Amino acid sequence: MPAASRTPPFPLPAVLRSRQDLEARGISFLPAGAPVPTTLPIQQDGATYAMAQETAWLDDDHFAVGRWDGSLSIFRFSPGEFIGPLITTIVNSPSSEGVQMITWLTPQTFVSSNDAGSMIIWRSAPGGDWARLQQAAKLSYDASLGEANSGDAFVLGGAHYLVAGHANGFLTIWSSNTNGNNFQFVRSVDVRSARPVNPWGLHNVRGVSMVQKTDPTALVVTGSEDGDVCMVRVPDGMIVSHTVFNPDAQRGINSLATRGRDLLVANCSVGPDDKNLWYYRMDFANGTIALRDSYDLKVNPSAPQVFNFSTVWGLYQGGVCWFSSTEEGALWMGTVSGGKLSVMGYQAFTDQLGSALAFNTNGKLVMVSYNLFEFITTTAAAAVAAGDSPERVP
Repeated sequence: MPAASRTPPFPLPAVLRSRQDLEARGISFLPAGAPVPTTLPIQQDGATYAMAQETAWLDDDHFAVGRWDGSLSIFRFSPGEFIGPLITTIVNSPSSEGVQMITWLTPQTFVSSNDAGSMIIWRSAPGGDWARLQQAAKLSYDASLGEANSGDAFVLGGAHYLVAGHANGFLTIWSSNTNGNNFQFVRSVDVRSARPVNPWGLHNVRGVSMVQKTDPTALVVTGSEDGDVCMVRVPDGMIVSHTVFNPDAQRGINSLATRGRDLLVANCSVGPDDKNLWYYRMDFANGTIALRDSYDLKVNPSAPQVFNFSTVWGLYQGGVCWFSSTEEGALWMGTVSGGKLSVMGYQAFTDQLGSALAFNTNGKLVMVSYNLFEFITTTAAAAVAAGDSPERVP
């Protein structure tokens, strides 16, 4: 595997790192005339949970949450009543920015980030008992590639593939038998941009999604903090295309979501003219993407930045929709109509740092920041009627 230079550690979440950069340039985050906050004569005595980095569905009723403090928890979906996690285990050190990647592999296994040179495969106990989680394997690789930040898994040509995006701008491709056992390293792929859009030279691959299979190959799309959207062929690792999502961007990609040929890209908008949600159509024949529309999901129109932390496609009673969680603590919802983004509105739920989102095609949405929110967006019967039966259970 090729070596890569290590990205300098940033102990703060990306949203706060971006705020610090703007404040250093004299940009205030306080409304005009607002009083300067003061320190209260009280002492905090702990918090229930640390900030969530990632959440992913494991089956129809269970989902995993990875947090900034390095913990990984599994919850059972129970709208209307918060019952706490079934199990919590420590996976990453907080120095590596916590658990940033959780990827479903098979009905009884998933993989998570571990440290700069490894990922962990987890297996439920017999019968799909996630409360008795077991470490099944450790996938080791060259630590210069960095922690896993994103991933996707799929079956192709009689083999099971895992594609992971890493902190230093690389993908790793792994293959196994169709049971998801004994993953072996295939190759790494350098998807770094020569001209990152962010001011720190970051290349973290924040999104990986398989978008087309034509045995014996598949196409995955990736989105990185350096601003590039790439189409990569699996398993040979050929880079089909590099596209800068927004040549005028000041921040990179935080999240991406795909559905058929539709691609959503989430980023941090800076200033009054930027946008933080972008809608593209993908052309699989030549690997290109074409911009259709963009929108700035912003509650306060004068905010100097608004981080779009996560975006996902979903379903509601009216059909296909999308959800985004933003720095202002808001959950946004909308559709695509006539090739344009249509925003239905937002609801403020949580603290102003953003939340991880995961949608299950049976009509369940989870939103996790410090707290956990669960929503029923449509009935399972409506999801089936909409033709949204997933190839992979989550």
